[in-house]
Amino acid sequence: MNLEKFKKNLIKYAMNLEIVIAVCISISILLGIFTLARYLMVIAKTDAYALYDTFKKFLSIALLLVIGVEMVLMLLSHSSSSILELVLFAIARKMLIYSETMLDLILGTVAIAIVFIIRKYLMSSKYTKYQSDEGNIVSAASPIHDLNFYSNMHIPENKGVTVGGLICHLSEETGVPIEVGAEYSIENVCMKIIKMKDGLIEKVVLRERSSENIEVESKEKVHATSQH
Repeated sequence: MNLEKFKKNLIKYAMNLEIVIAVCISISILLGIFTLARYLMVIAKTDAYALYDTFKKFLSIALLLVIGVEMVLMLLSHSSSSILELVLFAIARKMLIYSETMLDLILGTVAIAIVFIIRKYLMSSKYTKYQSDEGNIVSAASPIHDLNFYSNMHIPENKGVTVGGLICHLSEETGVPIEVGAEYSIENVCMKIIKMKDGLIEKVVLRERSSENIEVESKEKVHATSQH
């Protein structure tokens, strides 16, 4: 038990350390913007013969700052899609600034194409969110952290890493069996299983609960507790 507690604390400290690193990178980006602004003055004073090299340095700094922004998003979201976007901007910077031969451009184009293929065929089908009349349809394998980061939902992250893991935890707490049509609520989010295969959850509908419903359920729980 002590080992498990130590692991949880270590993970917590590591995540806090990532936030500190992200803040440091953000401050560096803000300072870099001032350097970028000074380059605008340099470009304005540069003659036509040296303009190409000066603008190339300006573009290099600008894209480097963009990569820094993407790195901050990656540290905060822990999302595989943000990693791919970071790689995409890094390849684009390499192509625009440092490519000098046709082979460099071809290799850069192939690398970008591979990133798009990975994003389309290896990621989107697993984590894509669809709209329906009942709410947002997501894969049970969708990371809760990603859903919170890229949407307005506030799903607790301390009871499961994925949507499916959270439902399993709530099923144990409430006694509601895991089956198609089963609904689980936590804070302001309601989750309903709409598709299962071989006993595993595949698709889930997420919808936000109104404050009135939450208040009614709280009163019912208090009433039930008082009766016992």
